[in-house]
Parts: sequence; structure tokens; C-alpha cells
Amino acid sequence: MKKVKLIFGLVLVAGVLISFTAEQKHRYEMKVANSALFNDMTNPFEESLKEQAEVISLDPSTDLEVIEIEEEIELGADASVYLPYGFNPYKGFQLDIADINVIEIEEEVELGFDVNEYLPANFDPYKV
Repeated sequence: MKKVKLIFGLVLVAGVLISFTAEQKHRYEMKVANSALFNDMTNPFEESLKEQAEVISLDPSTDLEVIEIEEEIELGADASVYLPYGFNPYKGFQLDIADINVIEIEEEVELGFDVNEYLPANFDPYKV
């Protein structure tokens, strides 16, 4: 009976030790799998951040535009007190469309080569 108890005790201890070893091995495998999954998830994110950093390279002297906002100036006084009753600053001002001069500035197109070499002799683009 003593031998049976001893064998039963050894089997019990061996089973406990094996279960702890298996649990530790399982935890290690899960840790490796989780870290591999995490690395797989972060690599594309890091790559896209690096690509964006390469694409976004601004030259402050040419790429940035400064917009200045004109603020209304408050003088702290009401100008209507000093103007005559019924004053209209636009009285007598008539706008005629014929008086408006529109100036169009044509930009010269630079193609980087002489176009006259490719046109026929005596070519006139304005000839009807």
C-alpha cells in the first residue's frame, strides 16, 4: 500500500509539474504570437508615416502663403455726431458700366523651344 501511495504521489507531482511546464510554454507561444501580430500591425503604420514624412517637405520661403487679415479700426468715437443731418456719402455717385475698364494681363507662355521651326513658311495665326 505504501508503494501505491508513493507511485500515486509521484504521478500527481509529475502531472502538476507537466501542467505548469505546458502552461508556461503556452504563455510563451502566445507572447511570441502576440508580439508578431503587433509587429505586423505596426509595420504598415510606421511605413505610411515614413512615406508621409518624405512627401511632406515644405519650403517655407516658397510653399507657405501668409494671409493678412485687415481688422476694422475702432476709433472710439461716433462720426455721425460730427456730420450734418441726412448726410449721404454716396449722393451724386453714379456708377456706369461703360466707365469700368477691365485690364486683362496675358501671361506669356514659355514652351522651352522655338515654335517657328515647326510652323510652315509665312505662317500667320491671325489670318482668316
